[in-house]
Amino acid sequence: MAFYHGVTSVGTVPTPVDGTLIGFHGGNPYKMHIKNNDNTTECYIGGSNVTTSTGYLLSKLEALDLVVSPTDILYCISTKNGHNISWLTEPV
Repeated sequence: MAFYHGVTSVGTVPTPVDGTLIGFHGGNPYKMHIKNNDNTTECYIGGSNVTTSTGYLLSKLEALDLVVSPTDILYCISTKNGHNISWLTEPV
């Protein structure tokens, strides 16, 4: 079982949370754990066109689990630069 993890710095433009994982996990869906590491600012997740008004709110220090298709890329955006998001993936 392969786990992948990292910390992604996001800012005011949509940034792939785990953009390096396309093709990993044998082309199968995988579970992603995402955590907003910032204790002062929310961030927003969604597709490549996510904005701070259309994205799914991830509150300060909140975590979320998702199942992600291997051909999809999850994006994150913040109202400030240097906003860190931790992530961990595992096979489903």
